[in-house]
Amino acid sequence: MPVICVDGIVTRYANYRESDRILSIFTIDRGRLDAKARGCRKPQSPLVNACQPFVFGQFEIYTGKERATINACEVKETFYPIREDYERFSIGSVMLRLCHDAAPENEPNEALFSLLYHALSFLSYGVSNPKDLFCCFLVRFLNVTGYRPAVTTCAQCGRDIRNDAIVRFSPRGGATCAACPQQGQPVSKTALEGMRRMLVLEDTQMDRVKLSDGVRTEISECLAAYTKTTLDFGERAFSVLENAMRQPETAGTTESTAHSEQD
Repeated sequence: MPVICVDGIVTRYANYRESDRILSIFTIDRGRLDAKARGCRKPQSPLVNACQPFVFGQFEIYTGKERATINACEVKETFYPIREDYERFSIGSVMLRLCHDAAPENEPNEALFSLLYHALSFLSYGVSNPKDLFCCFLVRFLNVTGYRPAVTTCAQCGRDIRNDAIVRFSPRGGATCAACPQQGQPVSKTALEGMRRMLVLEDTQMDRVKLSDGVRTEISECLAAYTKTTLDFGERAFSVLENAMRQPETAGTTESTAHSEQD
């Protein structure tokens, strides 16, 4: 019988028929898989706790000729604290969306999976500023997926810019020197050095990032503009964050937003 067992994180779902869901699961060994969870929306279903975004577990999946079907799931981590804080939930939703869109179907990407797993762990249980963690996640995500912006050399001429007094950050390529045609917004040496240091950290060290308000704003704006411009799905991923942050911060908002974004 074609049954596989995979460890993975639920990145998206879509409600299907009366009580089913189609889950997208980013797995360690097989990349992204889409599978049906029959009856999971029924309160008595053994899959009811497994079919939510952020859930990390071991999934037993039947892969027949038609759509794959989830037989069972051993939930290992729900990352539930993310749902209890509006800012963390919004940031976590963007992390999921970016990895969902970047993960190839049926192709493993262990580096990207590790980045997502550790980012969600720190977002849930860490004490660092969620926005600092997101800056670190985003620059490392771009690196892992092959879209790393220039932060050490000019994106246009290739010259080392670490000692330059004036540098700009272009949404098309990254940092550029003063001698090249000016594009993008000015960026400080401190912000560029911050991005360089984030890139050399281990995934287990992401919570070490601590940024001042000004540097955090610089890095956030530069990387957001770069991601939206460079990645086909970048604009769509950031719309998740922008839409979520426009919602009123009332009790139960995170749950309702989660459902509206996934349906």
